[in-house]
Amino acid sequence: MKKRILIAFGILILAAGIGAGGWYYYTHHAGSKSGSDTVYVTKISKLSEMDSGVENRYAGVVEPQETVQVKIESGRKVKEVQVKTGEEVKKGQLLFQYDLGSIQQSLQEAQLALDRLKNEALSISDQITTLEAEKKKATADNQLSYTIEIETQKMNLKKNEYDQKSKQAEIEKLSQATQNTEVRSEIDGVIQKIDTSKMGGDDSDGVDDTLTEGSSDSGDSGSGDSSSNAFITILSTGAYRVKGTVNEVNRDSIIEGTPVIIRSRVDSSKTWKGTMGSVDMDNSASNNSSDMAMFGMSSTSDDQTSSSTYPFYVNLDSSDGLMLGQHVYIELDEGQDDNKVGIWLNDYFIVDADTDSPYVWIADAGNKLVKRDVVLGQYDENLAEYEIADGLTEKDKIAFPTDELKEGMSAVEGTADQTTSAMWDTSDEEDSLDESGEDYSDLESDGAEPEMIEDSDMTDVTDDISSGDDLVPMEGAPTE
Repeated sequence: MKKRILIAFGILILAAGIGAGGWYYYTHHAGSKSGSDTVYVTKISKLSEMDSGVENRYAGVVEPQETVQVKIESGRKVKEVQVKTGEEVKKGQLLFQYDLGSIQQSLQEAQLALDRLKNEALSISDQITTLEAEKKKATADNQLSYTIEIETQKMNLKKNEYDQKSKQAEIEKLSQATQNTEVRSEIDGVIQKIDTSKMGGDDSDGVDDTLTEGSSDSGDSGSGDSSSNAFITILSTGAYRVKGTVNEVNRDSIIEGTPVIIRSRVDSSKTWKGTMGSVDMDNSASNNSSDMAMFGMSSTSDDQTSSSTYPFYVNLDSSDGLMLGQHVYIELDEGQDDNKVGIWLNDYFIVDADTDSPYVWIADAGNKLVKRDVVLGQYDENLAEYEIADGLTEKDKIAFPTDELKEGMSAVEGTADQTTSAMWDTSDEEDSLDESGEDYSDLESDGAEPEMIEDSDMTDVTDDISSGDDLVPMEGAPTE
């Protein structure tokens, strides 16, 4: 009786497993098949409006060609600043004046120090003369001590002479400073920063008067230390450049001299032309999250996958209309902004383009999918586009070709992204197969990895079989 109950229980479990498997197959295979009867299509006019340069796009920011850091001379104090943050200045314009009173005081102190050194030198010379006279009269036992003392005083005299020269140089420098109390701009530019804490001549921290909020240095990335010691920072005007960053993986894609297009982030119709500069390999930065250079790339904070980024610069043909600090896109110039006459399609939309009978998949008047023969014209190798000489109009709606497409399928108008998303799709069956051809789709659907049977687990199974523990005999099988 007990044996029959166990057998019945096993049959119920088997039936439940078959039912679950059937439900899984229906929901994952039959459902996907019915869903494939509908395909997205997009008007050709909308495809033409797509930004073809987005795949080769980098983020960039407009910065000055030159940044000048004006420092306060050691030991000097600022009397009056003649400019303010955000003000445009011309080359030679007065920036600030030194306090002449502090210079005159320092000059007087240096002159007094020099006089003391001169008096000290006279005293040392007199001591040497006296010691040499006494040495001549001293006994043989005292000759050595006199010799040592004389040599010591001679060394002191040499040190005194060196100190006098140093102090004399300081006096000359201060004397020149009294004639030069004004500091003027070296370039035409904009005052980006004034560090008022340095007006007193000390290195104490203070509040920076900075033009660019949250930034203390808009120059090269390697000038961070010098900018912290600068009293006034000036950004050059009239000539801008664009700074971008590139990941260490794709830094080789930056080729100096390559034509590029600078595109406004706000208005994509506003563009500027330029040429790619070189990658600055000396100023790398560790990248974990937000500094990915290539537009559209994701990043991770995993130490094993983090990488370095490097700045590169674009030399502009003209910077008219650009603003300092403006964020832009950098695109390789592949002719995407050239005005082409007629209809041009990416070659991935055209089936059998290399034959005498090329065609595309389009939606007819009843929104049913049909094949349409086309006549191809010119081919743009840079953009991988064909000119459609005949067979299509701007109003036609086109689908991305896949092996699953069949005439008569329902066509639904979608976005360009929905239409071209089929480029990256793979069938569920292919995704669920590993290299050996085993199907792990039921495991992968939950994000799990296929679980391998360990040798220890297999040993436990064989032990159970050999011992016969917890095994239910099949009906009709011989029993003891």
